Amino acid sequence: MMEGDKLSNIKALLYGYGNLMGIGSALIVQWLLYYYCPPKESGLSPLAPMVAMGTVILFGRIIDAVSDPLIGYWSDRTVTRWGRRKPFIVIGFILMALSQILIWIPIVHYESIINVLYAAVLLGIFWFGYTAAIAPYLALLPEIATSTEERVRLSAFQAFFSQISLVISGVIVPILLGILGFLNTSVVLTIIATTSMLAVVLAIKERIKSREKIATTMNLVEAVKATAMNKVFIYYLVPTAILVLSTTMLQMALPYAVTVSAGLEKENVSLFYFPLIIVSVVTLPIYKKLAVKMGKKKLYLLGMSMFIIPTLMLALTGTIPIDPRIYLLTIGVIAGLFVTPLLMLPNAFIADITDIDEEKTGYRREAIYFGTQGLITKTMAGLAGVLTSMLLQFLGYSQGADLGIRAVYIFGGLILLPAILIFRKYPLTK
Repeated sequence: MMEGDKLSNIKALLYGYGNLMGIGSALIVQWLLYYYCPPKESGLSPLAPMVAMGTVILFGRIIDAVSDPLIGYWSDRTVTRWGRRKPFIVIGFILMALSQILIWIPIVHYESIINVLYAAVLLGIFWFGYTAAIAPYLALLPEIATSTEERVRLSAFQAFFSQISLVISGVIVPILLGILGFLNTSVVLTIIATTSMLAVVLAIKERIKSREKIATTMNLVEAVKATAMNKVFIYYLVPTAILVLSTTMLQMALPYAVTVSAGLEKENVSLFYFPLIIVSVVTLPIYKKLAVKMGKKKLYLLGMSMFIIPTLMLALTGTIPIDPRIYLLTIGVIAGLFVTPLLMLPNAFIADITDIDEEKTGYRREAIYFGTQGLITKTMAGLAGVLTSMLLQFLGYSQGADLGIRAVYIFGGLILLPAILIFRKYPLTK
């Protein structure tokens, strides 16, 4: 890419700000199960059976997962005066915004199958809208940045706003929940997300590809098959999907770990996230330089390997003879040291992989890669809901009987081991 073609820092910043479009998903992923199936100590009324809600979470993620390659394929083939991606971003965001508010307004205020069905419908709409907005947004990265340095730069901005998202969801949201409740907190997050969406749509100009570079002649089966045949992509995708399973289980179980195992109020969830975010922000410039110097592969391996430590430490919450607040802060610091590569690098990997794909197919097919990635990773995120709910239901999630909570973190830590072994085979070292 010519030097003059580079995005200005302001536009790169605004593109990264677009990463907050899905901020409402953090509330849903971390708190929805807790809201509909609260522990006895929470003071909340149960709204749905635990395993039923785990199944609902899986259903929503299946909708999300199946939508990803469909949206990606459709977006790659779309030609409009506004570009390939922006129409999807706007329409998808509207669906996402409405459903992420309504899901906190249950039809009845007691445990009922009605709430299960209601949540299932809204989760389906939410995750479809999320995919329709986020997948095309992500597909913009390799289009507007064509060099390794530019992609790392944009990925670093995305990672920065991922960290901001963690500040909001991990530190501010627990406080807002105590002050505003679930519904009003969701409204606040939706307002933030709206400004993020507008920043991308209004500030970022797509690089319009020639029709010859748009994969209009490939049907969906051919597109997915060509994507799945890319071995470089598979060596990246499988470990990343396992990582998503692990981290999603961590997020979903954290409110239970804090309020049950540690015996604290739900606002204290921020004790884990706050130091994680601070350390992650401080180390971001270091990791940005290391990604170029030592290569993205080694850095990603380092992050996955070391993230096992804080995950397993969470399994011991409430059993170590120190103040549980200090213990949560300590785990947050350790997690923050190694989470940044996991936030920063995946989109840069996809950008590299789509370049290889163009050499083989002659087409620019960024969105189908993000879509296929979403199909697998979001299915794993749905599986996380089922596994977490089953471990909690059958092994316990109340004070004095919280083995289910601890089992979530033991399982989530150990499954990272095969992910590390597989990613070692990833062939692109830089």
